Amino acid sequence: MEIGIPKENETKNFERRVILLPNEVNRLVEASHRVFVEKGLGNGIYVSDDEYRQAGAKVVLNRETIFNKSIVVKLKPPLVQEFKLLHNNLLFSMLHAEQNPHYIKALKERNAKAIAMEMIHNRAGERLIQCSYMCGEQGMIMAFYLAEKSPCDCHVLVLGYGSVASGALKVAFSLGAKVKILRKQEYAYIKQFVKGKDIVVNGIQWPKEKRNKKKYLITKDIFSLLNKGAVILDLAVDYPNPIEPCHPSAHNKPIYTVNGVRCISIYGYPKLVPISSSQTYSKQVLPILLKIASVSLEKLPKSIRDAIVDPENYTL
Repeated sequence: MEIGIPKENETKNFERRVILLPNEVNRLVEASHRVFVEKGLGNGIYVSDDEYRQAGAKVVLNRETIFNKSIVVKLKPPLVQEFKLLHNNLLFSMLHAEQNPHYIKALKERNAKAIAMEMIHNRAGERLIQCSYMCGEQGMIMAFYLAEKSPCDCHVLVLGYGSVASGALKVAFSLGAKVKILRKQEYAYIKQFVKGKDIVVNGIQWPKEKRNKKKYLITKDIFSLLNKGAVILDLAVDYPNPIEPCHPSAHNKPIYTVNGVRCISIYGYPKLVPISSSQTYSKQVLPILLKIASVSLEKLPKSIRDAIVDPENYTL
């Protein structure tokens, strides 16, 4: 199988992460696959083109050549101009198609299919390709910086205690913050728990129907109960939010202010640690990509088949 790995180009934010590193590329080559990487793929994390060549990949300057391979592997979804380079092939990347239906349209126009990395789960429902822990970890570090207090002087309220929130909790506890984890049975008393907090962390995947009905845990009028200089850290930015004013923000402008409270809601917190997150993603992607490249789509394990995005199955 021919596999193309393009650079993670973005129009607004410089993306340094790499979905596959030389060690994992070498494993693909050893499995008799031909790997093509875009020139300069790893420059942002100090990985040279020569390292990819030594791993057995062919370094290519022409982006169209990369996007024409049987399988195109990216971390982030392609840009509009990148979708136009696909043709009758398979995209393997994060996609979040439900939030971005225009991706489905773009795939259909190019007669392409996709496998969405974020939709691949094990039997326990855990994502197999993710850096959720790093998301919470890096978000919490940023929140402490913005709070302008020593962590041990900060009162922190954490909504949720799943994989995303766990990274934030570890950082907060290890730095001596005074932490309260909000339980579901305590939702009704949210005002009591918000009062006097320096940082509120959202790690809950809020159901879409609740936002459609304008049901929130924390409304903007409750912000007045927070301490002066308080920070809202939203870690679940791919989902409707239990905190009313929260909306996604970009890395080049991560902070916005609502009623005097600074909010952070970045898409892709692991981007803040590109070396570590690239290493994690590369190791996670390899075994799944080896399966994808070895058999037809219908013969893939159910966990991967469930992540196939076929435009013909969507109503646009």
